[in-house]
Order: sequence, then C-alpha cells, then structure tokens
Amino acid sequence: MSTSWKDRSAKVQVKETDLPSSIPPQTGLVFNIWYNKWSQGQSGQTRFVSPFRLDTNVHPGITLGDRQGAEFFCLYFAKGMCCLGKKCRYMHHVPEDEDALRLAAKTDVLDCFGREKFAFYRDDMGGVGSFRKRNRTLYVGGINAALANRSLKSVQIETRLRVLFSNLGELDKLRFVESKNCAFIKFKRQCNAEFAKEVISNQTLLIPSDKQWGDRLQMTGLMVKWANDDPDPRAQKAEEEEQKQESINLMTHLLEKHKKELRSELSTGLIDNNPTKKSPSRIFSNELLEKLRKRKVCVNEKSEKRQRIAPQKKPLVDYPSSPEDE
Repeated sequence: MSTSWKDRSAKVQVKETDLPSSIPPQTGLVFNIWYNKWSQGQSGQTRFVSPFRLDTNVHPGITLGDRQGAEFFCLYFAKGMCCLGKKCRYMHHVPEDEDALRLAAKTDVLDCFGREKFAFYRDDMGGVGSFRKRNRTLYVGGINAALANRSLKSVQIETRLRVLFSNLGELDKLRFVESKNCAFIKFKRQCNAEFAKEVISNQTLLIPSDKQWGDRLQMTGLMVKWANDDPDPRAQKAEEEEQKQESINLMTHLLEKHKKELRSELSTGLIDNNPTKKSPSRIFSNELLEKLRKRKVCVNEKSEKRQRIAPQKKPLVDYPSSPEDE
C-alpha cells in the first residue's frame, strides 16, 4: 500500500464517457433497488469481473474533499471508476488509523462511504451492513471461478488472497477453506473491511502472468459478503476484548486531541492560562487521561499473555457450500 499519496493529487481513474450504466442489463421484469438486480425472470449470471480496478499504488491522492475536510471515502474510487480525480469531494485513499478513529468517533450508523446502515443484515449478508454490531470479517466466495478453475495449491491461493486484501488495510486473520471454496478475511479496523468489500467485489484472482488473464472479463468474479459471528465461545470472548480495546483507543485518541486543542487555545490566548480559574474548554482532567493510558497498557498485557498460552483455534466459522460458490 502506497504511503506517498499525501504528496500528490488524486488520479482520474476512468473517463466519464467510459462509465457504464448503474443498472445491470435487464434479465427480468422488475428491478429491485435493494439488491441492485432484476427479478421475475431469468436471472442469468449475477456475478462478473469488473473492467475497473483500484490500483493502490497509483490512484490515491489529495482531493478537493481533503482540502474541504471531507469525512467519507469515494465509493467510485474504491471501485476504480471515479472520473473526477482531484476534483472529487470525497477522499481518495485507503483508510488509515486516523480515519478509522475519526469515523468511529463520528457515528456507527454510516459506513466509511457515508451510506446509511440498517438494523439487520440482508438475507444474503450483502449490502451496507448493520449498525447493531461492528463487523470486521468478510466472507469471500467463488474463489475457483475467479481463478478460471486453475489447479493451485491452497498456500498459493491463500497468498493471492493475502496480497489482494493486505493492500486495503491491516489484516487480523485470514483463513482459506479449500473444501468450501471460500475464505474469511478479518481486518483490524471495521472501516477497512467496509472499504475492501467494495474494492474486491467482482474482481478476479488472476494475475497478469496467468495465461487466462486476457479472458478474465468473460469469467466470474469474487463474491464478497459480511461474515456471520463465529460460534466458538473463545472467539466471541476474544472479539469482545478487542472491541473493548478499540473503545479505549478511541477514548484515548479523543482525549489526546482535546489536550492538543487546549494547548493551542492557551498558546494563542483564546482562554486564560490560570490554573485556579475554570475554563469551559477543560472537560478532561490529566488524572482521567492517565487512568485511560494505564487501562490501555493493562489490556494490552493481558491480550499478549492470552495469545502466548492460548491453544490454536479456528478463528472463523465455515459457510455451507452452495452452487453459487462454484
């Protein structure tokens, strides 16, 4: 993942005249805007390989949105098809830690693209997701089809998946289930999972050195959905601890930010630097900040100790195989 995007302007990914229609070709009588597909007719092939793809080394850069304080990412940039480039009012880069903390502090109802989440997941676990729980795990299906049914070893497929997803954020776990033709990808941050879901959907696992590369657009792309909870009690407990740690990190970030703003106000003379006089800006004490720091260190130590002594376990739950995954 490129780290120099702040030193350049965002690239135009595709010309506006080359953009496709937002509605897929008609294969039925009724268009369902919720599932973005036709119904009451021949469904045909619902998955495809997109001709557009995000290049994390070339496309990211500064946009008009960055200069105007944009809070959300460009959905079309993630899909590799933004025609605005540096003129876009949304951000054009892969979510970083600072973005994740800012988004987590702002709202749980909107995803990283500013789209409204719903109370419940769709039946097929697709779509924007739910605001009732934080989900950092993606289910990736249709792997064999996305490889043009090439006969590769499990370690080779896992390597391709790791390279593909690691460019979109720090990974927590990755598990390829050969018998089910699927994989589970867990990110460190929820916003990276939201971002990666849009980036990887309908993409191929082929690489330019594969002889099938030239015919990839006639093949079937990857299916990326939200994963269900792992039923393993140990995994659920670990997830609970991770969410507590994330909350502590967020609070510490907010306290540090407030402290920095307070020092800036003092240095510019916006408030009176008098320890005996209460200031309306001083809402957090140094004692509270120190307690949070100690709590963060304690949680980190417990987590490291648990990882050293915990037995190896399967971190994620399997999905039953289905014809759609083939």
